[in-house]
Amino acid sequence: MPSRLPTEIKKQRGTLRKDRVNPNEPVLPSVVPAVPTWLSEDGQKTFLELGELLHDMSVLTNADALALELLCDAYSEYKAAKQVVNELGVTDVQISREGNAKTVIRPEVQIANQSFVRVFQLLKEFGLTPSSRAKVNSIEKQANTPDIKIENFFNNDE
Repeated sequence: MPSRLPTEIKKQRGTLRKDRVNPNEPVLPSVVPAVPTWLSEDGQKTFLELGELLHDMSVLTNADALALELLCDAYSEYKAAKQVVNELGVTDVQISREGNAKTVIRPEVQIANQSFVRVFQLLKEFGLTPSSRAKVNSIEKQANTPDIKIENFFNNDE
């Protein structure tokens, strides 16, 4: 069974039906959470950039801070591993105890591959890939106040 989509996503996709609305679903304002200090310098920079982008898309709330932190951490891990691979190559030569040379895949290749998978999954969750974004119809900002947006929605004036 597929997971339930938030009402806002259904609204943006144009698939929202009144009979499927959860009246108790929490509604949070779009904000940019504080940058976590535990992230690497590159992760913090990414957090700021993506935070602003997601805030502009009206997708980011304080409840999403952890997912954004994980995305930024995985992305900085990916970039660090790729930098090593780009500098040293995909493979490494190891010498056994007997003196035999053996070519092996560098561990950073696996780190980069695993980080890439995590990054890509989280990008989709935030609607930051072309296919995931294509499923969401952008809402024109007719007014900055949430009350006007809700009123326009219920009047089908989006």
